[in-house]
This record gives sequence, structure tokens and C-alpha cells, in this order.
Amino acid sequence: MNKVLKSVLVGAAAASMAFVGVGAANAAPVGSGSTPDIVGGTKAPATPWAVQLIFQQDGASYGCTGEAISAEWVLTANHCVDGDTGMKVYYSNSTTNRGTGIAVDQFYSSTNGDVALVHLSQAKNLGSYPALADSYTAKAGDQAVIMGYGHRANGANADGLYQANVKVLGSSTDAYDGTAVHIQGVNGGANHGDSGGPIIIGGKIVGVASTVDAEPGASTTGKANYANLTDSRQWISDTSGV
Repeated sequence: MNKVLKSVLVGAAAASMAFVGVGAANAAPVGSGSTPDIVGGTKAPATPWAVQLIFQQDGASYGCTGEAISAEWVLTANHCVDGDTGMKVYYSNSTTNRGTGIAVDQFYSSTNGDVALVHLSQAKNLGSYPALADSYTAKAGDQAVIMGYGHRANGANADGLYQANVKVLGSSTDAYDGTAVHIQGVNGGANHGDSGGPIIIGGKIVGVASTVDAEPGASTTGKANYANLTDSRQWISDTSGV
């Protein structure tokens, strides 16, 4: 079974995020030793638009990755908002010093796969925002970059945002049966905590992290499925104006 990418946060000081299984409502607890995040890869440069989402589902605290696409809107995965009772967005690339979060006042879910938008209760202006691709057709061999927060290999805590180089294998399916971009790690792979995090091709975000094919442990060549934004792109524009 594929694994989706959000995590349970244990305790107020816990800052790790994780993938959970496709079709599963639960997540592995932080510190369990089985919930690594981007494995391998490198520390990402300062990326103000790459945000942390901390939220409540079924009485537990979870975390995901998101992309601020305007002063009021954040893009993420649908499974990160499905059933939420509260969410805050943190504009820090540090998982140990997130600063003050901004509350979310509305959740919006695409009808085309594992894609969602959240609306901030208070605008946060950044100097620039990432570009979203108008469309993307998965092509085997395409080179891409993924980014996300959470644990490292074998459950070690990450101190911030990491990125990895990956290659496209072709098309696949995300956690909500939408079209996904199937990828494999080159120098690092996706895992717990990257849910909603971006896959970037040609300088544009073409999808968000949805599931992994299997628990990667310490493997840097794991396979994952990123919800393709193509079928949701008009909806994103209509909803957010982006």
C-alpha cells in the first residue's frame, strides 16, 4: 500500500512532519524511528514561500508542507485539510523555531485529486511567490526538485527545510485517485512530512506530495507520487486568483 505524507506531532515542542498511508487515517508518531522525511538530499536555501502547516485532525496534531502562492493563499495536499478542525501556517524554514503562526479561516479541496488551498485569516506579504505550471504531462526522464520538512533518514529529526533531486518515471495516481507524477529519488527521496510539498520542474511547481510507494528507511532512491496540478489548475485560479 502506498503511504501518504503527513505526520502526528507529539508534544508542543515536536516539529516533525510525516507521510501517512493511502486510504489510512492514521499517522506514525514522531520519534517512532519509522517516520523519516526527505532522505538524503541537501539543506534547502532560504525559501520564504515554503511554509509549515500545523493542524488538528481526529483529536491529534499533524504537520504538512505548503506553498504560499499569494499573500492570502497557501497550496497543499487535500489529505492535509480533510477533516481539519484548526490549522496554523508558519513562515519559517526552521522546524525548531517556527515563530508565530497565522490561523487559517477557510479550507478548499479540489475535486481533481490530492490538491487543496487554505486561506489565511491575516495576509502575509512576501517579496515573491513561486510560479505554478499551467499544465504538465509526466515524461520519463524529466529532472525535478522536491522540498519538505520533517524527519531525516531512519527517523532522525530535521532542523529545517530540505530538498532533493529526483527523476520522473511517468504518470501514476495520488491519494484521491487523481493524476500524479511518479518520481524516484536521485540523491534523496520523499517520505513522512513532505505532504503538500512541491515538485519543481523547469522552475515551476507542477505538483504536490501525496504518497510514497513504500517506507524508504534510509534509501535515497525511493519512489513517490506527487498530485499533478494540471487538472486542478483552473480551480486554483478561480479560487485564489493565482
